[in-house]
Amino acid sequence: MRKQSVLSRPITLDAVVEPDLISGDGLQLVRLIHAGGKLMAWSWNHIEPAGNASVLTATVRVNPFGQPLGLTSIIERIQWRPGMPVTGLIPDTAGVDGLAGRFRTLIGQMRHPGLQQLLQDVFVLRQMFYDYWKATVPIDGEEYLLAERSIRNAELVQCSIGLSSFQRSLGVAFALLRDAGRAWPTGRWLDGSHSLHLLGQIQGATSHLAHQYPEDADVLVELLQHDHRLSLSSVALSILEHVDCLSGTQNAEADGSRSATRFPPVPANLISMGDFLRRREARVPS
Repeated sequence: MRKQSVLSRPITLDAVVEPDLISGDGLQLVRLIHAGGKLMAWSWNHIEPAGNASVLTATVRVNPFGQPLGLTSIIERIQWRPGMPVTGLIPDTAGVDGLAGRFRTLIGQMRHPGLQQLLQDVFVLRQMFYDYWKATVPIDGEEYLLAERSIRNAELVQCSIGLSSFQRSLGVAFALLRDAGRAWPTGRWLDGSHSLHLLGQIQGATSHLAHQYPEDADVLVELLQHDHRLSLSSVALSILEHVDCLSGTQNAEADGSRSATRFPPVPANLISMGDFLRRREARVPS
């Protein structure tokens, strides 16, 4: 995370609040994590460590203190806000440069409030907020950053053709979450499956989605279960084929020296954006 600067004036910020050690004089050190990085501050009011799987979110008022002014930061007030959109608090330095910003842009471009809220509910989980950005995906004996690969594939879905607005939003959410179970240690995966483990961890989020958008929730669960199902609905299958096609084409083009056999076959009714534009330009009017 970005090195914090010395405060020259009081500030109010939205942050993930992480309580730390308590000093001999009774002050507690607190980490305030926000999009700009991390700020360490002291609090006279002790904060209990989170006893659940979710991060704590709040609006915090911090004052500079000490000599020289700002050498120490003191928390004046904490307003707990459990419903705060947590994806806006992921530090800009998470993953590789610019990745967190691209992630926020993707969520902002979604035209589905239910799926936007689902992603907020999922990323409030500690493993997702912190470790999604550090986890890796093994492909052909090499490790790739989970977040970088997932966000790139979601961007391809977002700007692709051949999907309705509803399917595109589901495709983006699926691309972001399909490998997200790897944010948890391998030994904790349910039945050795990162996808089944993820579904268990986000059951509350998918249930919340199902209250307002039952069909959409069913399709997303189908997609996340696709490795463990004998069949998929036609909607889920079309989204899966589209996402796999875009992912496979992009990976093969980015690394032409390797065999592309690790990617699924391209469905006959799907073509890459480049092929589509070339065919349209070459088409002779009848």
